[in-house]
Amino acid sequence: MKWRVFVADDHAVVRRGIVLLIETQIDMEVVGEAGDGESAWRQIRELLPDVAVLDISLPILNGAQVAERVRAQCPGFPIARTFTR
Repeated sequence: MKWRVFVADDHAVVRRGIVLLIETQIDMEVVGEAGDGESAWRQIRELLPDVAVLDISLPILNGAQVAERVRAQCPGFPIARTFTR
């Protein structure tokens, strides 16, 4: 079984780096990407990945707000946060 991972970061270069790193893992696959929190929230609901990696400083909805929405509507959903400056 492959872990289905969703990645959200507003910096395209950082997001691409995370995606490339995940894609080198034989037991993981990236199922979606977003550059803002609203898009991340919408796609997470549609794609239902196993895990979401969220930048805390996403525009529109920040990573914490996305995580709160996911936790409220998808209990037990694992979320990892990246901190970029």
